[in-house]
Amino acid sequence: MSTRLAYLDQVACSVVAHDDVPSMLAAGCSGRPPHPDRYQGAAMSEIGDRIFELRNERTPRLTQQDLADRAGVSLDLVKKIEQGVKPGSLPYLTKIAKALDVDLGVLVGKPTHLESVPDAGGILALRRALTPVVDDGGEPASVDELRASVRQAWAAYWSGNYDLIATFLPQVISDARRIGAADLHAESSQLAASTLVHLGHPDLSLVAADRALDVAEDRNLHAAVVGTRSWVLLNQARADDAAAIAVREADEIEPNRKAAPEAVSMWGNLLVTGATAAARAGNDDEARDLLQVAHGAAVRLGEDRNDFNTTFGVTQVVMQRVDAAVVAGDFARALDVAREMPQHNPMPLAARSRHKTDLAHAHAGLGRYADAERILLEIEQDAGQWMRYQPFPRAVVGSLLNGRRASPKLRGLARRLGVR
Repeated sequence: MSTRLAYLDQVACSVVAHDDVPSMLAAGCSGRPPHPDRYQGAAMSEIGDRIFELRNERTPRLTQQDLADRAGVSLDLVKKIEQGVKPGSLPYLTKIAKALDVDLGVLVGKPTHLESVPDAGGILALRRALTPVVDDGGEPASVDELRASVRQAWAAYWSGNYDLIATFLPQVISDARRIGAADLHAESSQLAASTLVHLGHPDLSLVAADRALDVAEDRNLHAAVVGTRSWVLLNQARADDAAAIAVREADEIEPNRKAAPEAVSMWGNLLVTGATAAARAGNDDEARDLLQVAHGAAVRLGEDRNDFNTTFGVTQVVMQRVDAAVVAGDFARALDVAREMPQHNPMPLAARSRHKTDLAHAHAGLGRYADAERILLEIEQDAGQWMRYQPFPRAVVGSLLNGRRASPKLRGLARRLGVR
């Protein structure tokens, strides 16, 4: 087997959402079992084991044929995924998760806790803030204080510092609700939804997104939250639903010729969100059509914008075109599109790092391992904390580690990430 095919046969250590959204899973890796005390990202053999367990614990027991029929896939695919020897794309795993009536994260093993144990706040505090029974005591913060806290929380989010967000965001949500600051309540709940996806709590994330939609008053903020809700659904193996709500909202807010730039930006972002979901549903043609319309909106704007912490512009469109190509397994197309990236990339650090991971995966898929390794080391240098929470870059590192003779730098990176 060639080294390139060995890589493609190994890069199944994880499935992710783009950080705004998931990318693809390629094939299966065996390798050593993960350290029991550290999240590794699921190897294909681990995913196969989970499918086997979920199938056999049902009453009545599901046979492999039953699962194949329910998922609309071949019996051969189910057998080989369970054995850890068959390449499985995200659309296939999404269908299998749906057939088993579980979230996609159950199959791929996303982390469910923070790296640190916070002195205040945390996931349980977020749950209480999003589903309150009684009000907290004490004087709530003022609107100005809450607005500053939300800005700080978004900065932490885009740098990948989820531990910091979870420390003080629960109190922000509670105080915004108590003083009736509707849009701040919506925005902080939206931020909670986004954070909880990364921490492997998709159901609570959907609760947070729905709470944000219930209270949002600003029309553009409402559109931004719909985009977040679409992403949450995508992480629940509901790609068709995720595409549907994004495209429906885009149709409802389609701006006229005199619309303000922020309205055009929110519309374009929803088109990109719909395209991302369509790609993961296996609808590459629809994804490309939506991205073409989004490109027109970006050209109309003439600049990259960030409204309600939702970025849109030519840069974002190029990034998602690359992502769609990676999801489709067309690595050459992904790298060709990447050459259209504007020289100045104004995207937040997490988004840039997610894009670089796509590029590393594409290079590796084409056998350009030195380029892949170089990009992964750049990601660690720029966004090390973000990287530790993300299955996708960890999967690429693990695949390179197992698929070729690893360099000392790659082995060091793998060691720091806890990848074996």
